[in-house]
Amino acid sequence: MRLTDRSLPLPADSRTARPSLDELARDKLAALERRQLRRRLVVTARPDATSVLQADAELVSFSCNDYLGLSHHPEVVAASVEATRRFGAGAGSSRLVNGNHPLYVELERKLAALKGTEDAVVFGSGYLTNIGVIPALVGRTDLILLDELCHSCLLTGARLSGARVLEFRHNDAGHLQELLEAERAAHRH
Repeated sequence: MRLTDRSLPLPADSRTARPSLDELARDKLAALERRQLRRRLVVTARPDATSVLQADAELVSFSCNDYLGLSHHPEVVAASVEATRRFGAGAGSSRLVNGNHPLYVELERKLAALKGTEDAVVFGSGYLTNIGVIPALVGRTDLILLDELCHSCLLTGARLSGARVLEFRHNDAGHLQELLEAERAAHRH
């Protein structure tokens, strides 16, 4: 009898009714709502680097990563339009498959020259940087100590590395030192 044979008897606990995926999702969302933790996407227009429009209200943005306002700088916009005309929109694939776009190569070469390094790598976001770089540099025999309030991309990258990951109390150098003294000898890095 093959393992995929549908005539196999089901275990007793699998015969009981289980909630559907929709029911599980509704329950999870309701629990988040009760704890006031449910988040919703808000449509935001950005007429410039510091202003946002939400529900017809103009607000000052303190959460944007466009610190220098370059996303609306006329020369940056013109270069973007020209690059789109020349190369189209998007690479068409991941960089490792067939999407190592000439603009990536040029940008990385210029960044490496600017920084005086052998090479540079550009990621699409800080989140992608941390989930890509941390596992590349850290492994199973290593230790990572993180502030308990660090950004989730650091925690995700650390967990993906396979290293021992411990969190210390927010901004508590004493707790960090305790953990380091207790754990350091057991880890390569």
